[in-house]
Amino acid sequence: MSEAPFRKEYEPQLQRNLRTRLVNRFREKYKFMGGEEITQFIIDDILTIIEEDYRPMQMMRKGQLLWDGILIKQKRKPGRALSMKETLTKPIVLTFITDEDIEKLKSGAKMRDIRKDISERITKEAFEQGTVLNLTDVSLITTSSRGSVSGYLKEREAEKHIQLPTRGRIHDLGPSVTHKADILRMRFNKYTLMEIKRRTQHSTESIDRYHRDFDRVALLESKLSIEEISFVTGMSQRLIEEYIHLKHEMLSQDEGLGG
Repeated sequence: MSEAPFRKEYEPQLQRNLRTRLVNRFREKYKFMGGEEITQFIIDDILTIIEEDYRPMQMMRKGQLLWDGILIKQKRKPGRALSMKETLTKPIVLTFITDEDIEKLKSGAKMRDIRKDISERITKEAFEQGTVLNLTDVSLITTSSRGSVSGYLKEREAEKHIQLPTRGRIHDLGPSVTHKADILRMRFNKYTLMEIKRRTQHSTESIDRYHRDFDRVALLESKLSIEEISFVTGMSQRLIEEYIHLKHEMLSQDEGLGG
């Protein structure tokens, strides 16, 4: 028996879906003039984005939430010139509260300590999913002020001797070179690359870049002015000044140890 009758009867059922509705919307409401292939390509791209938003929800557990994390790898260099509209993000799942948190509260733990746990946990979870959170993200999730969140993160870092992977640190958005200095001090004190990565949550590429930049400044300091070093290297004068200060700090430490 020919397949034609069955196809005629059942084929329309395959067209009753979101893809068809979007194709019709493009053609009828937006008067899209692109051909069938281009239209389908655009629709496939839109459906992929929708799937990325909904897929994590199927795997969420009690106490978790869906958030838009800022991708670590951007097409343009991250910085203040890159607006949030131009910044690439992706949906991630964060664990806001756990049974362990509730057990701690039941035992009389202070809410400040729980918020420190949450702040540490979600910054790490975001990083593990290829994204970072900024202080505003963490403040919204923990219903705390940015100042309080900054305090939570600093206290936790001091308690555990670690650096948490916030956006300011990973994308070098902070006003100072603090995290770079910490990495370079670790190198000076002969920490292994794996230990530096574990403590700072930085990639090998970032650590190598800090080392190269520091070495360039250290080499040029005796030959060029700060303005000239800035011109040659493309680094800010402030950053160069901090690298030079760090160099002399390390030299003094080495001399104090009899090196």
